[in-house]
Amino acid sequence: MKKLLVGLALVLGPALAQTQLKVGVILPLSGPSAVAGKAALNGIQLAADEANAGGKVRMELVVVDDGTDPSKAVPAFTKLMTVDRVDIVIGGLASGVTFALSGPVKQYGPLFLAIGAASSVVEQAFEGYPLFFHYHPWDYHNVAAALQFFQYLNREHGAKKVAILYEDGPFGSAGIKVYQEQLKKLGYKVQAEPYKTGSGQFTPILNRFRAFQPDILYWIGYDVDALPIAAQTRQVGLRPKLIYGAPPSWPIGFEKNPLSQDVAGMTAWLPTLSNLESRRFVEAYRKKYGEVTEEYMAPMGYVIAKSLALAAERAGSADKNRIAEALAGLTMDTPFGRLSFKPSDTGKTRYQGFGPEIWLQFQYIQGTRRPVFPKEKASVPLRYPGEYYLR
Repeated sequence: MKKLLVGLALVLGPALAQTQLKVGVILPLSGPSAVAGKAALNGIQLAADEANAGGKVRMELVVVDDGTDPSKAVPAFTKLMTVDRVDIVIGGLASGVTFALSGPVKQYGPLFLAIGAASSVVEQAFEGYPLFFHYHPWDYHNVAAALQFFQYLNREHGAKKVAILYEDGPFGSAGIKVYQEQLKKLGYKVQAEPYKTGSGQFTPILNRFRAFQPDILYWIGYDVDALPIAAQTRQVGLRPKLIYGAPPSWPIGFEKNPLSQDVAGMTAWLPTLSNLESRRFVEAYRKKYGEVTEEYMAPMGYVIAKSLALAAERAGSADKNRIAEALAGLTMDTPFGRLSFKPSDTGKTRYQGFGPEIWLQFQYIQGTRRPVFPKEKASVPLRYPGEYYLR
């Protein structure tokens, strides 16, 4: 009997020592941000699988769809809190949805790990909440990175006019005044107009832009708008020297459409980046899913779940407060570079992960995204103006 008990202890010991985490995941698996949401979920699941295989942390994911819609997100989040009874949540991709969740998050008090939600409106909404960790750069970080590119276009290519087409929600409109002011300081003439996400109708605005004759058409919105904007720009006879987009993700298959040729954009990651953690992620993602993604929300989700597992391991506990304490002191290498947390630039939130340094500019060239700026990350020169606009 004594030998049996010893044997059971040896068998069960590792399992008993394993930290069990039940993690809510709220992402847009439908709606305008579905491409980014599904990519993020793939990354989260990959990291959870790796943690579970490691044996020290067991991560159970409870996934709900926010539909990129605040009216769907709030009840979905409430279900995680009251039915599934989780106290750690990964989510907050779209800014409008995350803003709507700020009240319920403060009410129920989970450890909330935000994967997107770049709008500083969200930063203000979560001000003072002690369990809010924001990994993605804020909109003012995005502005800083984009403005470096526009400064280059002005200096090296003589770009003088930019038309800004932006969605009217928190994601598109939060930093628009700063963009306009800073672009004017760089010597640009600026014309900006909002649009409603998902409408698909841009012709009236593009016709007004045609009279302005911009060198650059800059649109800030979601992936669903990419193809209609590229198509209608051509249909109305608008010929900018560059279309530059800033969605959180691009539509699946966009690179195969001839309209994508020479369109430029900003991303935090591409699978061609050479750092060691990026190569490891690409290899693991390909092994699990049989393909390689270009959506940066996939490694962003992976980094969040990976850091959560590491923090839980160091805390030796599933307690959200002890995990938060371990996470706050965490430093780790990631596909984006080094991650550590510090107060946001405004001081409104306590734990900010990445900043403007992770952004790079790319261009669709012959069906692939090629880094073009900054120079240390570029694989090919920028095509300005691209062949598409010269035809």
